[in-house]
Amino acid sequence: MGPRPFRRLLLALALAAGALLTLGVVPAFAAKYAVFAVNDLGMHCYQRSYAGFMVLPPANNLKVQVFRKGGEGAHLVTSGIKITYVVLNNTKSSNKTDFWKYASSYGYPGLKPNVGITGNGLSGKLKRIAGTPYWEVTAIPITPYKDNLSFDPLQVAKVTVRDARTNKVLAVQPKVVIPVSDEMRCDLCHGPADTAGNILQAHDAANATHLYADLQAGVRHACSDCHKDNALGKPGVAGVKPLSQVIHGFHADKMTTPAVAALGTPCFACHPGAITKCLRGRMAQAGFTCTSAGCHGDMATVADSQAAPTNREAWLQEPTCGGCHGALYAENTGQLYRNSYLANGPEGMNGKKIQCESCHGSPHAEWQSTKSIDNQVPLRLQGLATYIKRCSTCHGGESGRIHGGGGG
Repeated sequence: MGPRPFRRLLLALALAAGALLTLGVVPAFAAKYAVFAVNDLGMHCYQRSYAGFMVLPPANNLKVQVFRKGGEGAHLVTSGIKITYVVLNNTKSSNKTDFWKYASSYGYPGLKPNVGITGNGLSGKLKRIAGTPYWEVTAIPITPYKDNLSFDPLQVAKVTVRDARTNKVLAVQPKVVIPVSDEMRCDLCHGPADTAGNILQAHDAANATHLYADLQAGVRHACSDCHKDNALGKPGVAGVKPLSQVIHGFHADKMTTPAVAALGTPCFACHPGAITKCLRGRMAQAGFTCTSAGCHGDMATVADSQAAPTNREAWLQEPTCGGCHGALYAENTGQLYRNSYLANGPEGMNGKKIQCESCHGSPHAEWQSTKSIDNQVPLRLQGLATYIKRCSTCHGGESGRIHGGGGG
């Protein structure tokens, strides 16, 4: 390449970088490290009050992988760094939910305000998970309210990677979405006044329990005290149906009120939602819904799949990518999407190296998401608001194909 074409190339690269920087995006070729960061819990939901019982606590997770760039020398960084996170414009949760007031009733005695059920806060360090190539922080006690109390279910964290020895900043991923919603609308059917009490009394009438009397005596219960809940790792009581199975099965033929119909789907009465838009990723753009073939199905289907002879385990056995996209894009055998790794890439890229969600995004918000804030990570990594498809994100040179035989 002669001097003039080379100068033109440099000018083009500079102009491209300038355009991206104007948008607040550092393009892939302008950084020495590629920081892949996602949440892997989807749009976590929790109830607005814990005064009566607990379904789920406020929480969400972050997972991070770091690659040092450099042509064929690009490699996964698994030591010598430390990674921190901070939720932006959201430094306190205890003034936005009464969870901490009642946490001890639900098996979390001594839990300090603004600390989640696994001991993490709204800022802190990610931990390297032994035997894996990623760092993680679990159960961040996130709420959909900023410090000014404005509602925003797409909360954002800043992730910073530092040299563990010198503390020098090596890379930053400034906008990683940690979604959360309190859009559980039990009141649509159980009434706006004493909603929790009405639910407990209905449960007592149907199951000969004494939950409402317990509450009057100051004893509160989590649903997982009796019902197995894999989301919380709670085994439940032998002979009692799992929480997901019983909730979906009991309510399947009852979601017919005008208020529920106005939501567009019964799913949004409990799962976020008509306002928060949990399902907002690439599948949503293609017109798929929760009940589409290959996805979850309707409420009765979700419940029936957990009964004999299938005995599906909710949260641990979910719809698969490979079910629709074929073997080339399937999860690893026996693993969920969030636990799977690239297994059909070029030589040297396979094995426990690149997590599927690092390149494709978080569950229900796969890149390209319908919400621009979700797309900030791929924009920063490769200059495109879509799944990671450019090999130059971690390597120099021309982009190629990441999946063997698949599109790049």
